[in-house]
Amino acid sequence: MSTQITLIAALLLAVPILVKYLLAFQLRQLLDQLKAKDREVRALLAQLQALRQEQLAVRKAKMRVEQQHQRAQVRRSLIEERLGQVPAR
Repeated sequence: MSTQITLIAALLLAVPILVKYLLAFQLRQLLDQLKAKDREVRALLAQLQALRQEQLAVRKAKMRVEQQHQRAQVRRSLIEERLGQVPAR
């Protein structure tokens, strides 16, 4: 009878310890996954910031081109007016 009690006591002590180690192992796996996802998010954030900077540069370039186009139209209009004022020979 005392052998049975000893075995039951050992089993009752082993179950919580086993559960503790299983939970610790799962926790470590989840932590590793979290770190991997965090690195992935940081990489995606860096890509997003780079794309935003590129978008800003493209907008600025587009504005410059539009301004140059407007200036060219104004110059063309002035040249056309001057040519219209010159008498034909």
